[in-house]
Amino acid sequence: MVVMQKGHPLPGKKLPDAIVAHLRERAKELGFARLGVAPVTPVARGRAALERWLARGEHGELGYMAREPRDRAAPLQLLPSARAAIVVVACYARPSAEAPLAASQGRVARYARGQDYHRVLREGLAALADWLNDQLGGHELEHRACVDTAPLLERELAMAAGVGFIGKNTMLLTPGVGSYTVLGVLLTSAPLPADSPADARCGSCRLCIDACPTAALATDGYRLDARRCVSYLTIERAGPFDDALDPDGSLRRGSGSWVFGCDDCQQVCPYNRPTRRSDAIPVDPRLDASAHLATLDLAQLLTQRSGDYRRLVRGKALGRTSRPQLARNAAFAAGNRLREGSRPELVVALEEASESPREEVSAAARWALEQAHERDDR
Repeated sequence: MVVMQKGHPLPGKKLPDAIVAHLRERAKELGFARLGVAPVTPVARGRAALERWLARGEHGELGYMAREPRDRAAPLQLLPSARAAIVVVACYARPSAEAPLAASQGRVARYARGQDYHRVLREGLAALADWLNDQLGGHELEHRACVDTAPLLERELAMAAGVGFIGKNTMLLTPGVGSYTVLGVLLTSAPLPADSPADARCGSCRLCIDACPTAALATDGYRLDARRCVSYLTIERAGPFDDALDPDGSLRRGSGSWVFGCDDCQQVCPYNRPTRRSDAIPVDPRLDASAHLATLDLAQLLTQRSGDYRRLVRGKALGRTSRPQLARNAAFAAGNRLREGSRPELVVALEEASESPREEVSAAARWALEQAHERDDR
């Protein structure tokens, strides 16, 4: 949505650097970990990479990514009057080890444990727009807030704004903060001076590539095959898994205990290692992964009713998955837990789920029970 403030036209020259310095202070007050300013010129490198990715079909069923890929690299398509892109980084977790997982539980990606980040970021971006309007009162301004639902290459803009660089796991890595972050962009007609772009700093490290349980990352990094990514498979890929999709079962086994998303490639990243300064990283309390659910009971997910599901996902990114899809994911996680040892409560829940009228649930439950039988045969 474009927000306009009427007034006199802004001057053609760039505004003073002090405006951006004060804008950064305001961003800190709003809970953002970083703020940078990028030019709104087309992002040529990002567009070329996106087009190659689409040509290989590695976007899977993310059909929206294939719509007008050239426009994604051109912020002016979203706001023709834009003269700067303000990029903010919000942190949802400090570097820390995950708590041990109980045998009957499934894990939720850290970003989805708190409130839905879309709403949190939009509120913060709106506050930044209001601040600019106050500072530049009397001038005509237009703003547009973008939070990963607009056709925009946010990570490329973030790199151009100097707030981080794109790592081999394709995540934005912000030195001193890590990658447990979400991004927001405020396109504005205010002629703000741009920051210096960031440089990639992964070097020869390939920990994320080796840690990916389904080999979704390219062997040299910087490219993700969504069709093999556990996050994509548990969140974006609806419906049943059949042998055509996963002929050797490696995707289902590779999903491990994850029922929504996956953090494996982030957990091993050196930029996410705890340091003496980790406690100083600003985490938005509404997004704070440490203050919210980290695990879910698999048996409950397999048998929960509609009301239970609605209470579970209300106000959270977790609501991006339907109740049957979450039950399907829980069945895969339960099957993987059963490969490790006997879990009678999971078997009972899976037997009930195997009678579900939803094919994605019943098929996943049958696969999970087969894992228990294979364990018994070993």
